[in-house]
Amino acid sequence: MASIQDYMFDSALLTMAVSYLAEHHGLAITVTDSDGQPLIQRGPTPANPVSQFHPFRFASDIGGLHCAAANEQALTTATPHIAFALAALNSQLEREVELQETTDEMLQLSSQLNFLYKLARKIIGIDDLARCYEIILSEIAQAIGADHAMINTKGRWEEKIQVSYNLTPEQRAAIESRPSVKNAAGGNTIIFTCEDGASLLYSPIKEKDGHSGYVVFARTQNHRFFSAYEKKFVSIIENIISPTFETLRLYDSLQDLYLNTVKALAAAIDAKDEYTHGHSFRVAKYTIAIGRHLDIEQKQLNDLEIAAYMHDLGKIGISEAILGKPGKLTAEEFCEIRRHPEFTDKILQPIKLPAFIVDAAVQHHERLDGTGYPLGLAGEKISFFARVIAVADVFDALTSKRPYRDALSVEEALRILCDGIDIKFDRNVVLAFLRALKHEEALGEMLSTINMNLQFAAIQNLNTFLVELTNFIIQKNSPRPSA
Repeated sequence: MASIQDYMFDSALLTMAVSYLAEHHGLAITVTDSDGQPLIQRGPTPANPVSQFHPFRFASDIGGLHCAAANEQALTTATPHIAFALAALNSQLEREVELQETTDEMLQLSSQLNFLYKLARKIIGIDDLARCYEIILSEIAQAIGADHAMINTKGRWEEKIQVSYNLTPEQRAAIESRPSVKNAAGGNTIIFTCEDGASLLYSPIKEKDGHSGYVVFARTQNHRFFSAYEKKFVSIIENIISPTFETLRLYDSLQDLYLNTVKALAAAIDAKDEYTHGHSFRVAKYTIAIGRHLDIEQKQLNDLEIAAYMHDLGKIGISEAILGKPGKLTAEEFCEIRRHPEFTDKILQPIKLPAFIVDAAVQHHERLDGTGYPLGLAGEKISFFARVIAVADVFDALTSKRPYRDALSVEEALRILCDGIDIKFDRNVVLAFLRALKHEEALGEMLSTINMNLQFAAIQNLNTFLVELTNFIIQKNSPRPSA
């Protein structure tokens, strides 16, 4: 049994629509569920009624409106009003379902981030690769409720590493000998149901040159089968962790694990809009270049890079129709876009990241004069990291093509940044960006490596232009240089 009340969480509109049809058009209205059972009834049922049933528009049967009138003429007269009420209910139902789906997606994303952050913290500083794999295997197995698990992979010098979770050697050999596991070399994450009723979840460990091994999770025949969500969870985790297995093997590097996680999530957000593809990557590169010329130490640079990659995570909660709209946004659409830092905050808060990383990601649209969003912070109240990301973010936005305008040249974008110093942008951050650009060798090649579509007004004179811009900032009232 399913009903509209299972999906429309605010039933006020449903009650109003039913009461309106009953009171103003003399109808007897019954809201029914998928089994035809009445949920809401309004209006007296006439003798010898004429009636019609109008199902709700939904992916599955959730019932509908049963409308009865004294005669055919009364029902025909009321039909346009019934259609209007039904359209309003269907529209509200669709919006609430979309909101619930977005909420569920954000919760899943938050859960995955939280899991990976905790996992990364547990294996930081561990030199023994086998011990790293033991922790990773145990944490994933517990997260998905597996009874047993095993990893077959390679060590530093191509030696075999075999790690088990809650398995005896005999049980491990039995799993390895199953045809479903032996025949699944490579490929994708899949679920097997064995002859004895056991459920196996197999996932390959992928590296640049192929597959370095695999991981198998098992549930005994007395427990339920693995679900599609658990398969998706393992697939996402393995796709993020697999490239890092190779890095751990070669360099004992854990920072790459966490950073690869953040990059993968950022890329998934950027992919929602073809015009922002690669945006988080470019913002991170510009941010690190600025940070180096602000003499930020390496540990903080790593944190700054993570914040830069995370700065647009909240766009997962924004409709793709709004993100990719070719024309000017309406006031309502612009307000919706401005909510993405709030969504970023909601995603990151459960992970318990250091506050300065979350603040940097959430506050990158704040401006020194207090005209930014989401909090309207001003001056020193804005996170320093956020002020760095803001300059990188605006520069990339200005020099990238958008559906409503062409990309600006590097010189035009830099002028806009310089015009906004002490008003929108931190003077020292903009100066550091100019220093980063001036001191990089083969400047044009460096910028093109980050964004191959960059345009220049006169690239051969770019260094001279940067020097003049720097002098313009230092001598605030001087005439602006021309490219």
